[in-house]
Amino acid sequence: MNNMYDPVDQTGVTIDGLDIGKVVEEIRTQGYTVVDGFLTPDNVQTLRDAFNTEVPITVSRSLGTSSGRTWRAHNLLAKTRSADFVFLDPRLCAIVDGVIGKYNQLNITTLFNTLPGETKQDLHQDDGLWPIPRPHPAFLCNALFALDDFTKDNGATHLVPFSHSWTKPLDQSVESIQVEMKSGSVVFWEGGMWHAGGANVTADEERMGFFTSHQVSYLRPQEMHSLAIPAEVVKEMPHKLKRLAGYHPFGIGVDGRDPVDVLDDGHVLNLDAHPAEHWRASYQQES
Repeated sequence: MNNMYDPVDQTGVTIDGLDIGKVVEEIRTQGYTVVDGFLTPDNVQTLRDAFNTEVPITVSRSLGTSSGRTWRAHNLLAKTRSADFVFLDPRLCAIVDGVIGKYNQLNITTLFNTLPGETKQDLHQDDGLWPIPRPHPAFLCNALFALDDFTKDNGATHLVPFSHSWTKPLDQSVESIQVEMKSGSVVFWEGGMWHAGGANVTADEERMGFFTSHQVSYLRPQEMHSLAIPAEVVKEMPHKLKRLAGYHPFGIGVDGRDPVDVLDDGHVLNLDAHPAEHWRASYQQES
């Protein structure tokens, strides 16, 4: 019996020439896949411009690194509309639906730039933040878009194929591959995949990327979008983007109402809610 939260069967589905079913199957079986040329050069430039001129960024030390030579801009839904076209891309949405199911939302949205001299991250699993015993169904689907060419020397991401299905503890000595890809390409991986950002050993090459992580809607995301994004900003978003920001009618919702409807009209109380006297009188009349 199918569960409403099961992954969507994308067998035979093709969108804009991309075989969605094949991409999803590769993510399910080996834990990752690469799609070349997912973004056009103009798409890439739009995201680069947003990072360089529009969004506030921080300098951070990544997991296990020692130099802190990475710039990051998180919470992009609150900072820019320049990346919305990626979140709403039907190919991306279909792939995520196929990996973790159609009831999903954004977990993290990040633009980053890895500078020369950055050291390698420790291998880690992004789904390890949630204390859910392994093995478990996939609940996280990640996508990393290259905004520069990703090479071994400038820190291309390390992945350990098939590790998303392992239940053993992380082992930093395990052999990994580095995903070299051209600007505009994207690597997808399931949240249990062992992975790490590579060391940038070049003298003058920066490595800019755009990372987006989707999760099932019934778990709390790392970025608290409902607080981080002002309501007036969310109101102007397309319906799909509101859902991706976490405005889902999960369970009771807002006093039994769809959060999107509450956002639009401002009524946090159910429109059919009345004091007890009203219902008592109604009950007595029926009796």
